[in-house]
Amino acid sequence: MRHPTRRLAPGEKLGKKELLAIGVGGMIGGGIFSVLGITVTLSGNGAPFAFLVGAVVALVAGYFFVRLALHFRDDGGVFTYLRGAWPRVPALPALAGWILLAMYVGTLALYAYT
Repeated sequence: MRHPTRRLAPGEKLGKKELLAIGVGGMIGGGIFSVLGITVTLSGNGAPFAFLVGAVVALVAGYFFVRLALHFRDDGGVFTYLRGAWPRVPALPALAGWILLAMYVGTLALYAYT
């Protein structure tokens, strides 16, 4: 049994439990507690509609990520999918990686702000 604070050894991969914990923790911590106040403040009575639109966008994005994962059969996310789709344009996955990093920083800034 793994210790909850143990670091992964080089080359060791995250398991289903760890990935589920990261996903659920991010959704509950950021998606519900942090974003709820800002959403209600900005959209007022339209907050349920705003959450519905967000849910639809998340479901569509999740569906297409599953389709890409089944097609490419690799663990790498956006970088791997872009590299596989456009192998002759190596700058595209690199640019997407930097954009993804900037989005993560923005998300963390939003969580810190709220």
